[in-house]
Amino acid sequence: MSTFPQPFKSTVSHWQATNRGVTSLFNHGRDGALPKDTVDYVIIGGGISGCSLAYHLTRPGVADAKSVVLLEAKDVASGASGRNGGHIAPLSFAAFPGLTAPLPQGGAGLTEDEALEVIEMEKGNLEYITELVEQEKRDVDLWRGEKLEVKSSVGSAKTMKAAHDAWINARSHSRFAHIPPHWQWIDDAEEAKRLSRAKGAIACSKGSAGSVHSHKLTTAFMRAALASGNCSLYSWAPVVSFEESEDGWTVDCGERGKISTRQIIVCTNAHTRHLFKGEAIDKHLTPFQGQAALVTPPPSFSGSNYLAHTYTLEKGPYLMFTPSAGIVLGLPYVVAFAEGIGEKRDVWEVTDDSYVKPELKKWLYEYCGKAFDDWGDEAPGEGGTRVWSGIQCASRDTLPLVGAVPGRKGLWVNVGHHGHGMGRIPFITRSLARTITTGQWDGRLPSCFEITEERLVKGQTAPPFITDEEMRGETVPTAGRTGDGAKTVNKGGWWSGVRSFVR
Repeated sequence: MSTFPQPFKSTVSHWQATNRGVTSLFNHGRDGALPKDTVDYVIIGGGISGCSLAYHLTRPGVADAKSVVLLEAKDVASGASGRNGGHIAPLSFAAFPGLTAPLPQGGAGLTEDEALEVIEMEKGNLEYITELVEQEKRDVDLWRGEKLEVKSSVGSAKTMKAAHDAWINARSHSRFAHIPPHWQWIDDAEEAKRLSRAKGAIACSKGSAGSVHSHKLTTAFMRAALASGNCSLYSWAPVVSFEESEDGWTVDCGERGKISTRQIIVCTNAHTRHLFKGEAIDKHLTPFQGQAALVTPPPSFSGSNYLAHTYTLEKGPYLMFTPSAGIVLGLPYVVAFAEGIGEKRDVWEVTDDSYVKPELKKWLYEYCGKAFDDWGDEAPGEGGTRVWSGIQCASRDTLPLVGAVPGRKGLWVNVGHHGHGMGRIPFITRSLARTITTGQWDGRLPSCFEITEERLVKGQTAPPFITDEEMRGETVPTAGRTGDGAKTVNKGGWWSGVRSFVR
């Protein structure tokens, strides 16, 4: 269970280390007294979810003249939002079988139409972020291009092709039939190897993707909210609890004091359960640790030879390149299990981001040299240069919990993003802001994301991410799900082999 203040110092990511200037919002409101008067909205959590929600609530015509207070336990983007791999990668057709797999098999239990809606929405999120960044001229290192999902074994390629065919067939009978597919399947080995430059590549998918400096993007959302004049940020104000009051809610920030509000929106993701201890939301969520690293490429992969795509690689990491600082790659937990460098209890129920296991660090630092043709020798200062961890939040049905908490008037959540927050959250918070202010679910958002009592009950039919025996190390860990449309889905996270770390 997460506790604040934390008894450790967290690792520092590439994103957090490279946004330290006067515009970064470090320590903003750290010493300020909390408002004495009742405010309209309190947002708990200063990651991409809370900061983009503050942004959307303070846009003209949304919640005009309403007061917004954001409470963050540490600094803006100090959690997973500032520790991810930088991807804004929409789900590909590889996710389709997992989205439609039944809950007892570890899937999301969606209909084909619902699964298509989720995949198309994530493409919309990429377009929406691009539009905002370009219109508002935000300096957040946005890159737009294509992502490759590279396969190196015949079995995995066949599974991926089956997922592609199922997705194409479902689209042909849906309301998306008139929209050209934004992912393609390439089963020509020579073309796959040429595109990816990866050893052993025999096939790959290719689709629209992007990347961003996640700490700068989160900060940009928060700074825009502050500039509205209706929003305040209090860093280092961890929320201990909240309770209903006569006029709404009272939020207890421990030594920082208490604040009264008419409505609360909880955006704490992996650090949510202590606020709902013993309730259905507590049982629906599971925190887990992910790891990422920054690799400085040698000249053979620099300049005109720099990587042209972002990636996920079979038996390998997800990987993207920064505009100038090098390559960021993350280790999917299913790969760590398969490689024998980690087990379930190293990942699940872990809320400590102060360390990375030495075995995982070594794997991340050495991967590129082993995986890419012509990587070459690394000079001192090249190769692995920084490693960090971050805590994500798995959802029992693999989908986020968004909306009004059943039976709790004025209490809202946006949590459980299952390692895929960057691919969804800005789009979600735009709709959530409208839902909060109008009282009506925003139809731009998939209805399967809405938190309901029925979802929370059904979620308990899904297998747990880790058993008590596995927590004690009494069973042999399994490799988890492949994430590429396998018919038998293991509760390792249905995209665990592709996206086990938030981007």
